[in-house]
Amino acid sequence: MLKRILVAIPIVVLVALAVFIQSWVLAIFVVILGVMCQYEVVRALDGNGKPVVKAVSYAFAIILAWLFLCSNHFVSDLGLEPLLTVQWVMMLFIACVMATFIAAMFTKRHTAESILNTILTLVYPQLIFALFYLMLLDAHVNLHVYSNLRDMAVYYNIMLLLFLVFLPAMFSDTFAYFFGMAFGKKKLCPSISPKKTVVGCVAGIVGGVLAGVLIWLVFENMLTISGQKVLVGSLPNFIIKGGVLAAISQFGDLSASYLKRMVGIKDFGKLLPGHGGVVDRMDSILFCIPTLYILNFIIF
Repeated sequence: MLKRILVAIPIVVLVALAVFIQSWVLAIFVVILGVMCQYEVVRALDGNGKPVVKAVSYAFAIILAWLFLCSNHFVSDLGLEPLLTVQWVMMLFIACVMATFIAAMFTKRHTAESILNTILTLVYPQLIFALFYLMLLDAHVNLHVYSNLRDMAVYYNIMLLLFLVFLPAMFSDTFAYFFGMAFGKKKLCPSISPKKTVVGCVAGIVGGVLAGVLIWLVFENMLTISGQKVLVGSLPNFIIKGGVLAAISQFGDLSASYLKRMVGIKDFGKLLPGHGGVVDRMDSILFCIPTLYILNFIIF
């Protein structure tokens, strides 16, 4: 437990720096997360009897990361349109799927299973990170936070986005763990995650709702550096988002556990002692990213 806490401290510091400094610190931080998650998932599959066309999988991650970094420079520094768009993501994805088929046809090592495994790595986690990239770029245009100064509005808009991606999942995980340990008896999915309970699941959703309320309270009472009031959406919208994101985050955690059981591993990596790999820390958040992307279209 002590090892987990000691490792968690620098992680929290890095996340806080990325959230509050933003700019290139955030862009590079997110890209490193995306590439590291891709590496861990590919290694987990390919190293445990589930061959992957690694060149295609890594190329997809690297090209998306490069386009995002270029787009971040274009949008934030030059005020131009981003290079990375939904159309580019889909074209790259389809091109990589075709390249996977071609590679499998002309190599003896790869089979139909390799094609399916590779497509899985293109979707999980990289296509999800592509949505994260797009949301961060879109935050410069579609503002959910209002201020008299546009630069400040963009800054707090990105901060709000990051809070919604991370906090409901973190609150859900914490509430589920402690309430599940204290009161949980009925197992939720014993074949996938023996420690998860129904009580923990419900407590996790409550935790997500509280996270949504806390985020709303913080932003509703926040002033910019220039003394301008920050305006956000209504409290019910944050309650809905917090609850939904918390529930989905638990499915993200279970999905990662299912994938690990499928390949016969305990953790995706050993980079973070006591925690596993980057994917082991990001598993619940990975499902929150597309969920928030959808929620932002449905409700304010």
